[in-house]
This record gives sequence, C-alpha cells and structure tokens, in this order.
Amino acid sequence: MSTVFVPRTSSSRARPSWAARLRARYRGMRPRTRWLNLALLVALAAAVWLAVQAVGGPQAPPPEVRTVAVARGSVTATVTGSGNAESALSTPVNFATSGTVTAIDVQPGDTVEIGQVLARIDDGSARAALRTAQAQYDNAAAALAQAEAGPTEVRRQQDELAITQAQQALDNARVSVGAAEAQLGLDDESTRTAIENAESTLDNDRESTGQAVADAKAKLSTDTTAQNALVSAAEADERSACSGSADDDGTSTGTSCTSAKQATTNAKNTRTSTLQAGRQAVTTAEQTRESTLDASEQAVTTAEQTRETTLLADENAITTAKQSVTTAEGNLTSAQLTAQANLNPQTPEQIAQARANVDSAQVSVDTAQADLAGTVLVAPQDGVVLAVSGKVGLSSSSSGSGAGAASAAGSGGGATGGGSGGSGTAASTASAAASSAGEGFVVIANLSALAVTANIPEADAATIQLGQSATVSFPGTGTTATGRVTRVHPQSTVLNNVVLYPVTVSLDTAPPAVGVGSTAELAITTGTARGVLKVPTQAVTTTGSRHTVTVLRDGVETVVPVRIGVSGTTDTEITSGVAEGDQLVLPGVSTTAGPG
Repeated sequence: MSTVFVPRTSSSRARPSWAARLRARYRGMRPRTRWLNLALLVALAAAVWLAVQAVGGPQAPPPEVRTVAVARGSVTATVTGSGNAESALSTPVNFATSGTVTAIDVQPGDTVEIGQVLARIDDGSARAALRTAQAQYDNAAAALAQAEAGPTEVRRQQDELAITQAQQALDNARVSVGAAEAQLGLDDESTRTAIENAESTLDNDRESTGQAVADAKAKLSTDTTAQNALVSAAEADERSACSGSADDDGTSTGTSCTSAKQATTNAKNTRTSTLQAGRQAVTTAEQTRESTLDASEQAVTTAEQTRETTLLADENAITTAKQSVTTAEGNLTSAQLTAQANLNPQTPEQIAQARANVDSAQVSVDTAQADLAGTVLVAPQDGVVLAVSGKVGLSSSSSGSGAGAASAAGSGGGATGGGSGGSGTAASTASAAASSAGEGFVVIANLSALAVTANIPEADAATIQLGQSATVSFPGTGTTATGRVTRVHPQSTVLNNVVLYPVTVSLDTAPPAVGVGSTAELAITTGTARGVLKVPTQAVTTTGSRHTVTVLRDGVETVVPVRIGVSGTTDTEITSGVAEGDQLVLPGVSTTAGPG
C-alpha cells in the first residue's frame, strides 16, 4: 500500500493555545487598558482569598452568660415622688366681724410675733353697737336698783309723766283719725265734682264738634249745588255762543265762542277749588272732633283714676290713724299698769328678773366689746406671713388672690413605685401658701414644721399607709431629712391619663436653709423584709401575676416559676421556687433553655 503525501494548506494550520492568545491580546492592549485589567485581576484574587478565610477560619467565641447567686439578706420597697416644701402648721387668720379694711400692716414674707397687729377694719359700727349695749345695761341696772329700793317719789313722778304723755299721744291719735276722715269727705266731694266737670266738658265738646262737622258738610253740599249750577250755566252759554251764525267775516262769532269756552273752564276750576276747600273743611272738622273727644275722654278717665287713688290714700290714712289710736291706748294702759305696779314693793321673783336683765345686758356689752376688739386682726402665733388676701377699701369678707400672695408651685416630677417598677409624671404641686391663700385674710405659717406633698400613681399609692417612714431630699440645698406619712388624700387627680393621689410626708426636723416652696424628692418605705432569700429585681420576669427566673444548671438555662414577697428597685424577695446558692441568669444573650 502506497502512502500519498498531501501538503498542508494555510486553512489547515494548527490554532495557537489560549495562553498564547491571551499574551497576544495583552500585548495588543493600550497601556491604560492593560493596567486597569491588571487591577481588576488583583482585586478578584483578594476577594477569593477573603472568602476562603471566612469559610475556613476559626469560630467566634460564644457570648458570656451573666449569672448571680440567690443570697439571703434584707429587701426594702420604696415609692418615690417629688413636690415642694410647705408649712405643716399654716394658720388662716380672719376678722371676727365684717367691715371695710382701713389698714394692712404686714405683707407676705414678714416675720410676726404672737399678738402683733396684722390689719384693721372700720370700727364705727362696732363702737356704736357698744354704746347701745352699754345704754341698755345702764337701764337694766337702774331698773334693778329701783326694784331693790322699792317705791320712791321720783318713780311716782316718772309714772305720772308717762301716763300724761301716753294720754296726750292717744288724744293726738284720735284727732288724726278725725282729720283723716274729714279729708276723705273733702276729697270725695272734690274728686266727684272733677269727674262731673270732665264729663260735662266731654258732652259739650261732643255737641260742639258734631255741629262743626255738620256745618262743614252742609256748606259742602250747598257749595256743590251752587258750583254745579254755575258750571251748567257756563256750558249753556258756551253752546249758545258757539252755535249762532257768524258775521260776514266770522270774527264776532268766533270771539264769543272762545270767551264762552273760557268762562266754562273758569267755572269748572272754581267748582273744583271750592269743593276741594269744602271737603278739607269737613276733614278738619272731623279730625278736630276726634282729637277733642279723645282729650275729653282722657280727662274723664284721669279724673276717675285720681278719685280712686285719692280716696284709697285717705282710707289708708284713716286706717293708720286708727292703728295709732290702738297703739296709744295700749301705751296708756301699760303706763297706768306700770304706775300701779310701782306703788307696791317688788317681789323676790321680780327682783330676780331685774337681776337677770342686768346679766343679759352685761352679755350684750361683752359681745359688743369683743366685736370692737375683732376689728383689729392680730397674729395668733409666731411665724411668717404666707399670704394676704384683701386690700384696703374692700370688705374684710371679700376673697381674692391677695397682693403678693406667697405661693410656690412644685416642679413637675415623676412619682415611681419601687414595688411595681412603673413610673408616671406627677402634676405640679402647690405649696401651703397657695392652698391657704383663699382660706384666711392673712395666712401665717410655722416654718419649723414642714411637710411635702407629692402626687403618687394609683398602684403605688395603694401600698402607702399612714405612719410609714420616708426620706426627703432637697436638691437645692443638698440636705436630707426624715419624716413620716401623715396624710393620703382620698381625692385623686388625672394627668396624662394617669390617676394620681396626693401623699403628704411631715418632716421630723426641717433642715437648715429649707423653706416653703423648696423642691423636694420623697422616698417612702412601703415594706421591709430581713433575713430572706433575695435576687436582683432585674432577674425576675413578670407576666401578669406570674413571676419566673432563669436558673443555670449544668450549663443549661431552665425557666422556673417563683413566688415573690417585698419587691424593691434593686432586690426582690423570693418566697418559693429557688434555693440559696442557685445561679440565676441575668437578662442578656442566653444559650439553649430547657423546660422548667
């Protein structure tokens, strides 16, 4: 078998390798493109290396578990809040009586001593009342002396004078009755005559004005007939003048017709004006009749009303005069009986009554003296003036904000109960100065006895009881004091949908430089447990009424239900569920937890 050699053409030449092609392509690139491709290649290689390291490198260490051992110790629960210092012994001082203020001698901030004058009111009425009471006392004392002394010539003369005066008064009253009855008769006659005169005038006016209207209408009728006759005559003359034969030139006939027509026109105009004047005369007469009769009828009505009121007044005068007669008769009888009684010695009972009258009059004098003393307002205690409610010239009973009423508003602060762990924003509280400003004309406070009132959320307020101890801090002075809960107000307030109850803590001793209005922070101890199992409060998880902790045993976290007792801001008492020394997991990243 022979071999045939076929020469290789250019189309069947062997193709270069990929590396050769890559080198050829690389040499054909521009320098800038060559460097860009090289940078991309280096970046790709670095990314591949980092990915390999991330996948194949060492694992991160597991998170550290924070634990704490269940220990035995003391747990304290507190409720906190903020408020302002106020006087625990603020005394409102008021005037014992009402009157116009004439002087105010103090102002808010003044230090006063017991018995010091604070303000004054007008004492004119009080002095007049004292004089009246003193006069009544003098009369009662004189009557007692007379009763004890028995009948005297002076007493007899006084009784006779009283009888004479009473008899004279009775005579005068009877004369007044006669005069009143005579006046009634005169007024009855005069008012009746006035009515008759008014009615007569009305009749005369009715007749005269009726005649005037009739005359005006008659004249209008006569004028109407006469004027119609004149117009008819003029019209007849016009027809006669305008229908006759004319002269040869027609001038005379034309002139007569024109004159006749003008005469007819004048007659009609005269008739119109005359009848117009007649109708106006009738209208005027009727209007005059109406107004005249109205006035006359009003005069009759006025006369009747005058008679009624006059006679009523006369009858009242007679009644009053007769009542005066009755009174005078009683006074005369009383004077006669008194004179008869004074002729005989007073009985022991009458003397005792006279002495009782003296005692009663003395009480009135004492009361009037007290009222006079009450026009001066004095300080009932030592202290500092917190507020003055009132101004000179106004009534002492008027209430107002007062000039410069010393009031200090408490800064808004949160009230937090350590037991529940919740917090709320408490409302601003006012000091005693502001709360008392409207309770007295002057409010005086004893600054040695201070208290603080804070608004506490409803849930925390339920744990507060009277007598519980508290710590009070004053940020402004950096001082603290101790105290006790002295009042839990039953009336709540609502702020931002949070129900708050005011709680007052009275300080045992006021720190130096702390005064009314100073900002204060309260910490009220609501519960204490000693020698009990306790854990950090943050280790307890509460869901509704269920409490749990996480116990670490053999590296496994187990959720365990527990019962709690006193709960404070830092520690909580555990009554069951764990034992002393158990390791509890604090909140944080946890490992796998097993079932409890």
